[in-house]
Amino acid sequence: MLLSSIIKAFEARFRTQYKGQLLPSHYKALSAMTICCTKQSPKMLAGCSKCDQQIYVPHSCEHRNCPHCQHHESQQWLERQLKKQVPADYFLITFTLPAEFRPLAWQHQRQIYAVMIQRYWEMLQKFSQNDKPLQGTPGAIAVLHTHSRRRIVNRTPTLNSPCKNNRCR
Repeated sequence: MLLSSIIKAFEARFRTQYKGQLLPSHYKALSAMTICCTKQSPKMLAGCSKCDQQIYVPHSCEHRNCPHCQHHESQQWLERQLKKQVPADYFLITFTLPAEFRPLAWQHQRQIYAVMIQRYWEMLQKFSQNDKPLQGTPGAIAVLHTHSRRRIVNRTPTLNSPCKNNRCR
């Protein structure tokens, strides 16, 4: 079953239920994924070099949120991140935006979350330089989680930071 068929079946109800909460980027994602790998998507001519048979194959939407299209790219990104790991224990550092600021962050997502991640990184650097057991330059990979496991919107900047010595525990 393709994601596009699920979107087609439930899109009207989804739009009604979440009216006023959806951003233009959400509508763009839905539009792209609705035609992903269907008869409505652009076609590419593919051919067999051995038998000269040619067929038209539907293109994927290539939207960054499409699980069908981005699985391969997500795996590649994960593999690149794992290659950056140093041999150390890692600590997950999560920062939660107070509920009072979430509506503002919703309206200005790009700016607010970029500033938040930058400030958290600066705070982590100062903390590690000023803390006697740590005394060093930290490393971290920052990720903005957009949903909880129950698919509830919960934008949470998270830093994954290594600690090479046993004094961090």
